[in-house]
Amino acid sequence: MSSYVAEPTSRKKIRQVVSIFRDTFGLVDDMLFPVVHFLEIGLSEINKKFNYEVVSIEEMPDDYAVTYPEEHKIVIREDVYDRAVSGVARDRFTIAHEIGHYIMHRPDFIALARNDGKQKVPAYKDPEWQANTFAGELLAPPNIISGLSASEISKKCGVSSAVAEIQLNNL
Repeated sequence: MSSYVAEPTSRKKIRQVVSIFRDTFGLVDDMLFPVVHFLEIGLSEINKKFNYEVVSIEEMPDDYAVTYPEEHKIVIREDVYDRAVSGVARDRFTIAHEIGHYIMHRPDFIALARNDGKQKVPAYKDPEWQANTFAGELLAPPNIISGLSASEISKKCGVSSAVAEIQLNNL
């Protein structure tokens, strides 16, 4: 359970944001979203202050990646980054998830509020659900996956079978 509560955001709204991103960068019909290239180049086109850092496993043993919106930075563990470059679905999703946090949870964009941790946060207010949803929509949007099987989505979009199923169930 997240210790933060974000502004309420629906899948529909997240889908609209992702659609604008894909359209802005001319990637509307790209089956395999270039998530690493977008991290390296695209985000700095959106915000000149953006930067990312790849760190060793020793420097970040407990996390795959972390977003610091107030610092305009995403920090990624080197093994995750390397596997994402190689096209490993789980690691591509991790980077897309962090991009979701960066886009949706910037202090100048959306304020986060502390939760006491005792109350269940509804999905639409959970920043982790929002970032996961953003990642799924970014990597396997409806216009690309419509008419495909989960297996085809997984292969063509570079996502796990679980992500493919979730996206299919939310067409």
